[in-house]
Amino acid sequence: MEALIFCFFLSTIVSGIMVVSALNPVLSIFWLVLVFVNSAVFFLWLEVDFLALMFLLVYVGAIAVLFLFVVMLLNLTDYPPVFREEVDMTNYMPVGFLIGGFFFSEIASSWSIIFPRVESWDLSFPWFLVSYHNIEALGQVLYIPCFCLFFLAGFALLVAMIGVIVLTQELEPLTKKQDLFIQINR
Repeated sequence: MEALIFCFFLSTIVSGIMVVSALNPVLSIFWLVLVFVNSAVFFLWLEVDFLALMFLLVYVGAIAVLFLFVVMLLNLTDYPPVFREEVDMTNYMPVGFLIGGFFFSEIASSWSIIFPRVESWDLSFPWFLVSYHNIEALGQVLYIPCFCLFFLAGFALLVAMIGVIVLTQELEPLTKKQDLFIQINR
């Protein structure tokens, strides 16, 4: 099991590197989807089912598809040839390794904050959500007391979606309509 998780970890790192190093934007989005899927597998391994499900639904299902549509709609072949040429990116590698090393050192220095000692936890108070599964507990907290807020957020997203549809519609019709009276009187 440990070897399988290590393979997923290595695949996540390689996919993350390929996201920023792929010159084709469609391939970069493919690698991004692979990073999200591997991250969802990690959350399943950690038994955090809700986050794994959200990674698959929100990031892979919505955001990556949105990125793909935006890249396809941009039609990058219309730009001058300077932007389409193969560019040597190796001169950016030292800066990338420097920034990556800085972030890795920050994460490694905060392990004591992420995993505090168990002795400092106060587990004497019985919590009513312990008997639920984690997705059900999240639903008990969010959807019952915060129902009106979720309804308003859904309504705001619906209005935004209708606004986008209205703004992107073309005013001129793409097809010509026939006038039967003119055609019959010829």
